[in-house]
Amino acid sequence: MKTRQRKILVAIPTNGPDGRLRVAGVLKYANTRTNWDLRIVSSRTAFTDAEVRELLVGGLDGCILAAYTPAVEEILKKRIPTILVLENMHQQIGKRPNCLSVLMDNHEIGRLAAEHFKSLGRFASYAFIPAPPKIPWSLERKAAFFENADKRSNFFEFPESEFEMVNMTGEAGIQVRTEELVDFLKSLPRPAAVFAANDLLAVQVVKACRVAHIKVPTSLAVIGCDNDELLCQGEKPALTSILPGFEKAGFAAARALDSLIRGKRPDAHELRIPGAALVPRASTTTLPPAVAVVNAAMDYIRKHATEGISTSDVIEQLHISRSLLDLRFRQLRNESVLDAILGIRLAAVRDRIEKTDRKLLTIGAECGFRNPDYLKRLFRKRFGMSMRTWRATHRKTNMQ
Repeated sequence: MKTRQRKILVAIPTNGPDGRLRVAGVLKYANTRTNWDLRIVSSRTAFTDAEVRELLVGGLDGCILAAYTPAVEEILKKRIPTILVLENMHQQIGKRPNCLSVLMDNHEIGRLAAEHFKSLGRFASYAFIPAPPKIPWSLERKAAFFENADKRSNFFEFPESEFEMVNMTGEAGIQVRTEELVDFLKSLPRPAAVFAANDLLAVQVVKACRVAHIKVPTSLAVIGCDNDELLCQGEKPALTSILPGFEKAGFAAARALDSLIRGKRPDAHELRIPGAALVPRASTTTLPPAVAVVNAAMDYIRKHATEGISTSDVIEQLHISRSLLDLRFRQLRNESVLDAILGIRLAAVRDRIEKTDRKLLTIGAECGFRNPDYLKRLFRKRFGMSMRTWRATHRKTNMQ
């Protein structure tokens, strides 16, 4: 017996790469595994109440929606199997019978941005440009970005109050106020790592950098999201971006709808799709020179601090002037080269005091301190007590 052809509405705007890839994923599943009769509405302006009601009169067996019209409520009331692929709709419509949301893994996206910045070296600050007003996917990306960022850096977020509604490509959109964005970017400790919630915002960051005479990527590196080729390649420098698993999400949405139509109930009301990939371009691919210098210096200091090295030894190792090296350390670490050396030595002294019974003078010599009185003063200043008191206190603590 021939199976009845199912009538399926796919309302996914295709003016951006996210929509086009989602539709491609839907077609990849539908064309090989179903005999669906697809009605694809690829423009928000074409997805009207009248259009939806006309389709309902003709009969609908299922929907995949990334656009909303009040008539969608009629679809949901009739309990027609529906897959939502737009996070704003998921928040708006909520949990309904015969309804499942297929969404992006925004925590993965935020983590990828942070990890890429960390792979480039040490940044003095990490900053996030959100998509207002408090959109859940933007908040999730921000949380994962800061959670996975270098904890030694300072964290900043551009305030949502500095956005305004504008008309973009015939549709309402959000744009950052340029003057406020310029002031914000100027205030960031550099080199700065900036993650924008999407490519539209990342483009505005790069333009603001040009106004502020901030060099990208040497002073400020930028990552966007969605990998819109026209936006990313159209900027100078070209934008590094994260491509979410849009096509996988479209495929998963069609597969989930097929299951709903067959009467299978989902285990949850939402499904998160991983598989995002970072697409590196010029806005991050050049390692900021200051970061490279400080990283090289710190690698050398960590290996040799307890050997009694001085600032002069670090300078000789890197073939750089003392004034420039100290300037870079002040910019990125808010300390001098000598401070960094002494900090690592003192940490080594503290650890050996806690974990061994060796004499304090012996420990000081082992960690590169030739003058015991100098070590005593530094230790008390750094840790607020003498070395002997520190040992006694921490021995008691460890025994409890």
